Amino acid sequence: MNETVVIRADTREFDGKKYAKASAHQKEWETKLISEFHLEGNKMKRRSFLKIGGGAFAAAVLPSFADETPKPPQNILRITPINIKIGLPKPVRALHFSDTHLCYADERENDRKRALAANRVRYFGKGPASLDASLAYAKERNELVLHTGDLIDFVSAKNLEVVKEKFSSADCILSAGNHEFSQYVGEAKEDDAYKAQSYARVQRHFPNDLTFYSRTVGGVNFVALDDVYHNLTANELELFKGEVAKGLPIILLCHCPLYTQGTFDAERKHHQEELRRQPAKSIFMYQVGVPPEKTTGMIRARRPDEPTQAFIDYLKKQPLLKAILCGHLHLGMTGTFSETATEYVAGPSFNGEAQEITIT
Repeated sequence: MNETVVIRADTREFDGKKYAKASAHQKEWETKLISEFHLEGNKMKRRSFLKIGGGAFAAAVLPSFADETPKPPQNILRITPINIKIGLPKPVRALHFSDTHLCYADERENDRKRALAANRVRYFGKGPASLDASLAYAKERNELVLHTGDLIDFVSAKNLEVVKEKFSSADCILSAGNHEFSQYVGEAKEDDAYKAQSYARVQRHFPNDLTFYSRTVGGVNFVALDDVYHNLTANELELFKGEVAKGLPIILLCHCPLYTQGTFDAERKHHQEELRRQPAKSIFMYQVGVPPEKTTGMIRARRPDEPTQAFIDYLKKQPLLKAILCGHLHLGMTGTFSETATEYVAGPSFNGEAQEITIT
């Protein structure tokens, strides 16, 4: 197997602005960091490099210089630590990652799907290695695995078999992404009717319910729900009220981020940078519940319907909601959702990014 180097930023507190910037420029600065073995910075004064081989980890703190310059490894797992303080008597630890985008398609698929796989793997080819590295990292540390959607890029027999193989025995909670139900990626309008074409088949291969699921770990209620098409339903709201009635602190898992001013500003800045490179591309805000007045001039922006807005309004008033974990944007960022909850958006797993969550 290819050697994987794990880069872990040893910070005491999560700095969302620095994380968003680092995620956007991750590849450039980490390649430079590894090649020079030179560690600098204020909060990130040291980094731990852990070699993964056969499931075993050997940790070493690098000096500020080295006699030989190593070649950057093919696989890099980037771990960002996040501390969520809610007053637990004993810490709960988890590894959160999202957007792996597995692109398997074998002889059981038609020519169209195999051609799709060949095209998509050019962008997401590191997904399988990153998935294995993330699962090995979590298993070595007895951490709960949290994956918030787009584990697969499209529905195929091999993709689903890999999901079942990797997660059937893992200590994990998964939420669905829009690509979990994608047949050929963008070939049709994605709505409930479209999802229904593959839902039962996909669900059989996943370890928990993809519409709504909850599980209590160490006194924390982890709740995963479906917002894959940028909307929430009245039924999900009623189910969530049942979780609130349990009286436990809640960590919410979903694929699409819920609107916060911080995540909105970060995503808008990213799109503006894209527009400078590709002027013909229209802006698409990928968050749930963006206020309509914020999306003026955004041709493809999703406006919240009544059930979605009602759910978001309810969430903002719930003191038991302590954090929201999500993905979808392929950008690492954070935003304040309510007085008690911060939203943490994971950078893409296909690029080796993950968040190590410690809840205390």
